[in-house]
Amino acid sequence: MSRLDRREFLTSVAGSVALSAASSAVAADKPETPRRPNIIFYFADQYRADNLGVYGGRNITTPHLDRLAQEGTTFNHATSICPVCTPFRGMLMTGRYPTHSGILMNWIEASARANPNCLANAFGSAGYDTTMIGKWHLSAGRLKHSGKYEPNQDAIKDYQERHPETEFTPPGPDRLGFTNWQSYNFHCEFNNYWYYRDEPKKIHDDAYETDSQTNSAIAYMKKQQAADQPFMMVVAPHPPHPPFSRNTNPAGYLEKIPHKLHFNPNVPKNHPRRRHPLAARCYYAMSKNVDDNIGRLMKFLDDSGLAENTIVVFTSDHGEMHGSHGRINKMVPYTEAVHIPMIVRWPGRIPAGKRTDGLCTPVDFFPTLCGLAGVSVPDTVDGIDLSDVCLGRRQSGREDTLMMNYTSHWDYFQTGTQWPEWRGIHTGNHTYVKWLNGKEELYDNREDPYQMANLAEGSKELPLLKRFRHRIKDLLSEAHDDFPPGTAYADWFDDGRNLLRTSLGPV
Repeated sequence: MSRLDRREFLTSVAGSVALSAASSAVAADKPETPRRPNIIFYFADQYRADNLGVYGGRNITTPHLDRLAQEGTTFNHATSICPVCTPFRGMLMTGRYPTHSGILMNWIEASARANPNCLANAFGSAGYDTTMIGKWHLSAGRLKHSGKYEPNQDAIKDYQERHPETEFTPPGPDRLGFTNWQSYNFHCEFNNYWYYRDEPKKIHDDAYETDSQTNSAIAYMKKQQAADQPFMMVVAPHPPHPPFSRNTNPAGYLEKIPHKLHFNPNVPKNHPRRRHPLAARCYYAMSKNVDDNIGRLMKFLDDSGLAENTIVVFTSDHGEMHGSHGRINKMVPYTEAVHIPMIVRWPGRIPAGKRTDGLCTPVDFFPTLCGLAGVSVPDTVDGIDLSDVCLGRRQSGREDTLMMNYTSHWDYFQTGTQWPEWRGIHTGNHTYVKWLNGKEELYDNREDPYQMANLAEGSKELPLLKRFRHRIKDLLSEAHDDFPPGTAYADWFDDGRNLLRTSLGPV
């Protein structure tokens, strides 16, 4: 090699080394892109807010949920605006009012065609692994050909004989974007728990339903620890849902519940739930078991190191009346049915031990989770992104919210029967209700927390009542809701409970 060639060679090598070193320095200075947070959205069925100590509960202790509240933000005014199972799930998955999604009654087929942009679709598109564990109740199941107006037991039996796995939801669009599945549509065999994966074959588990689902959730998270991918996991135990009996309770829990319970003052003295409290005690036994399972999940998150970058949400689809206003179950506009817990924890990001009076509804869950995780919100969503409220950056996102009950039976298109149709407004401080028959109710929830003094019954025309009458027209218009009798919605579905149209038009 000549002296000139050697000089050129050395100069070239030196330049390459310098360039490599400079590139390495730039790479070292460039911050790593933070991994998006994992999400656990846990909602127990029929779990009223005042089960929890943090919401003033007195019948059971809930140390694990109370700890979650101490480490996160608690919403004082989370409201199940359509307090029944399937409509809540529809609002969670779509972020839309039931009149827009078509998911307005139990046991109907949630339409992916009408709702192509669901919660799991959005998170899956953003690179998340999506998992559904527990009760689904967004399929028609065994009631698929049971009739639309009245139950037809012969038709139900015939359909079950021809389709023995009625509660299986097959892989594909009917799962609304979820890729991992340990779920079932509906059953109440809490002590003989079973679920499906990707084949129409029941998988049985000896553990109590809620315990089994927590086992599954922990096993899934252990698997995901080795994956370079965030997860979005929904866990939906059926308890504490009826039947409330010794046979449906988790072993050893009924003994933890006092024989003398605290009932709200709006429960009549002679109401069966008060005079014979076994059903209520069974409900609280199931509720206590939920708290213990939240404790198990939190311990795993702590021990595994996942807690720091995992958002945990605890809520419910609706409450349980337990005799208040002489009612049991749900589907009414009163606090015991519509007030649900809502706690959000994300260590280091969401303020710990904070309470907010910001209103929160099921249509807000989808956009709020997207906002927290940096996931794009589809423009089909009706709800509001409350992530800034969760993060302590602002106090509230809405001043009021529409509430509704579309049919007077939870499984059939009826009118004027056991749970008459109504619409309402909740502001936190006030609840306004208009029933299909024209009756109105208005409550001051601060002065009258048990809603025992109907301000709409006075002879004096209150300015506040006039404002609510005007405001409900605006809210109904936004939801494209004409407030018809429940029988009218039968025309939205075919005889197999498949959606044909919504208030927005044909599907």
